[in-house]
Amino acid sequence: MSPVTEQWDEVLRTHLALGEERSPVLAAAAFSAEAGFFAVAGRGGADGRPYFRSTGHVAGADGTGPERGGPDDVEALCTVCEEAVHPRGLWIAGRPWQRESRELVSDAVTGRDLELALLREGDRAMWVVRTEQGVCVFVLVDGDSEAHLSEARSLTLEFDSFLVGQGY
Repeated sequence: MSPVTEQWDEVLRTHLALGEERSPVLAAAAFSAEAGFFAVAGRGGADGRPYFRSTGHVAGADGTGPERGGPDDVEALCTVCEEAVHPRGLWIAGRPWQRESRELVSDAVTGRDLELALLREGDRAMWVVRTEQGVCVFVLVDGDSEAHLSEARSLTLEFDSFLVGQGY
């Protein structure tokens, strides 16, 4: 089943409470190595694409500056949940994100271990979880409060359980 054929933006919106006014999630995206970011949703119907749009970073002569697109973009995004991340780091929408933590969490549906990562960029936080089929879900937390961070983590894990139940 190809993830591109699904109604992923609506699935993200529904399962990550993006339609709720007080949702802890600002935006969410589904990503696969095959399709790149193939679905993006923002809270309250807002466009979530600016949070995920350009991916990747190829340093210029001075060692700075994001480049839009490139073969290492997908490779770097695919390593976000792995034990060792891409040596170039992770750039999302022209911003450098650092992985703060990585944990293995047992899935409530299958009992399998899930790879869950917490990314930080300044005072912004993002949860990332990857399914066995290689679909990564990026969940941008609204603000940096511990309550929003914790609630967004729960929503991220519940959504991953939903994906596992759907065969992803």
